[in-house]
Amino acid sequence: MAPRLRRGAARDAAAQDDHAEETETLKNRPPNTAFRQQRMRAWQCVLTPKLIVTVFSILAAIYLGFGAYLTYLAHTVRDLSIDYTDCVRDAPRDTGKFEPLPSNLIKAHFSTSGNLTADPYKAEWQVVTREIRYGNYTAPRNVCLVRFNIPEDLKHPVNFYYYLENFYQNHRRYVASFNAKQLLGDPVDGSTINASTCDPLAHDDQGKIIYPCGVVANSMFNDTFSSPVWLNPRNTNANSSEYLMANNTGITWSGLEDLYGKTRYNYDQIVPPPNWREAYKYGYTNDTPPPDLREWQAFQNWMMLAASPNFYKLYQRNDTADMAAGTYQVDIVSNFNTTLYNGRKSFLITTISTMGSRNIWPGIIFFIVGGICLILDIYFILSFFLWKPRKLGDPSYLSWNQPSATTPNTAAAAS
Repeated sequence: MAPRLRRGAARDAAAQDDHAEETETLKNRPPNTAFRQQRMRAWQCVLTPKLIVTVFSILAAIYLGFGAYLTYLAHTVRDLSIDYTDCVRDAPRDTGKFEPLPSNLIKAHFSTSGNLTADPYKAEWQVVTREIRYGNYTAPRNVCLVRFNIPEDLKHPVNFYYYLENFYQNHRRYVASFNAKQLLGDPVDGSTINASTCDPLAHDDQGKIIYPCGVVANSMFNDTFSSPVWLNPRNTNANSSEYLMANNTGITWSGLEDLYGKTRYNYDQIVPPPNWREAYKYGYTNDTPPPDLREWQAFQNWMMLAASPNFYKLYQRNDTADMAAGTYQVDIVSNFNTTLYNGRKSFLITTISTMGSRNIWPGIIFFIVGGICLILDIYFILSFFLWKPRKLGDPSYLSWNQPSATTPNTAAAAS
């Protein structure tokens, strides 16, 4: 016989269960605060006509103001660009006489208030053959002499760039064609180099490792430029004056040298890349040792691959002295053949502003965005204040305030 509960025991048990559940619920209930109960005050943006007009007016003023400032900075930059691609082919050779460059090869931006002559951007060129020394030997090279006019003083710093057209450093296989450990100076073994992305420039026919390996290093731009020589200095006692520019100091980003190091290979283990053989005729020797990549800033600049096929790279600079107006000459040892891939090459002498070298596109972009904001601003002003649209928030336009057509169901219900 099953035991019987006393009268009211079931009710007491149910009450205890309800109390336990309520206690458990209270224990898990979050605090009654505005943050925990989602009662925080919040600002809800109501797009009123005045707010929209104000926002677009502010945006138009900001963008147009920045566009004007950036355009002004771009026009304060003074620069001269000369395309010397065809110098070896078209310039007079070993005649001792200069001939004018075609005008389409010269681009310049100078102030009209400067010391202008009748033909301020005139440039001349000629080609001479010189013996260039590499270590313990010399070799004949084509040297392009370019004379040009600077019509006004250029404030320092003055930068000297080379410019290449139609050279695709962004090609997928080109970008990967190097070995980072080898560039750091590690004596990476041949099997590792052969298995790396340096192929097909990993080793030579005798199996010696190419240092530095890969297509990027092999294709390095190897034209050399002298510092500009001032041919008509204000000091009449001097025949010429060289405007010295540093070509291995301060031309790379800070910290970039940490990616490179002096190699620890033995000289008999490595050979130069194929395109370097003119400078290293007898390979790497005590007279022509491998370059110290950590100290070679021009190489580091080249290894910073460009994103577009037309690009500038900094070659040399002067941060301390102004470049006086006058006629200058630059001697260029022409080694880099751009005609193989239908490319062009130039050099650029330029001052810099707060935004760097001359670039009008940031200002143009800001002007475009500011113009769009101004047009929208004018449209909203006309729309809200002159064309008088319907009242904002008019409750008479709410759907439940409008008379609706009688439907069959409502008609049946009414009958």
